[in-house]
Amino acid sequence: MRTYIYAFIISGMLCNCSKKNETSFLQRNTVSLAQPRVVASNNLIDSFVTIEASLKLDGVSIHYTSNGKEPTLLSPKYNHPIQASEPIIYKFKAFHRDWNSSETMELPLYKKGLNVDTIVWHTNPNEKYAGQGQRTLINDKLASFIFSDSQWVGFDSTAAATISFKKKTFVESISLRYLNDMASWIFPPESVSVYINEEPFYKSTTSSELLKELLPREIKSINIPIEKEVTSLRIEVNNLKSIPAWHEGQGQKAWLFMDEWILN
Repeated sequence: MRTYIYAFIISGMLCNCSKKNETSFLQRNTVSLAQPRVVASNNLIDSFVTIEASLKLDGVSIHYTSNGKEPTLLSPKYNHPIQASEPIIYKFKAFHRDWNSSETMELPLYKKGLNVDTIVWHTNPNEKYAGQGQRTLINDKLASFIFSDSQWVGFDSTAAATISFKKKTFVESISLRYLNDMASWIFPPESVSVYINEEPFYKSTTSSELLKELLPREIKSINIPIEKEVTSLRIEVNNLKSIPAWHEGQGQKAWLFMDEWILN
């Protein structure tokens, strides 16, 4: 009887060990890596910037692309800081033999824009998200993905301002950067209007395709061609007045967050 009991206990221990190993194996092949941490010395390029990527986990390799494609294990491997001198989008992804690959981390780089002499605001941001003051959107500094970053300016209504130059200046284009973080009620702009020297020049509205489902948090740009000599540009960016029905905030006004207006 005693021998039978010992055999039963040993059998149970082996069974439990087998289950633990199986469970551990399943977990390691279903868990995804965190995104790599990617930092640039500046996202606005004057001469060049330095990019560093990291993920503190043994056995991880980070791969990247700068051609618009998704990184794979065949893409260049990140081994040391990268120097970039052209506006481009870098994509980074982490890989490990025991876990699923991470989501892609995108790092867009922009050409440093023209220096604006003055900015006059016709509306005010929400006092909780006033950024660094009136020149936040033209201070050559970009925000992180965190909406509490002080480089974001948050509006719960229209954002309207006029930017001016001391003399006529050729403006090729303007890029309006905004945060898309639908889980935090921060949506793309509903519409954008541009006036040149107080004359209507451009108007666009957000595609309904962007509002059909909850999208990942991302920083996007609206790029508007100008191709004119100007002394002033009045820009009006309207927030989404009614959050879609599929969202928990349906029917409410959405937040509008911007961090830089870049003129080239």
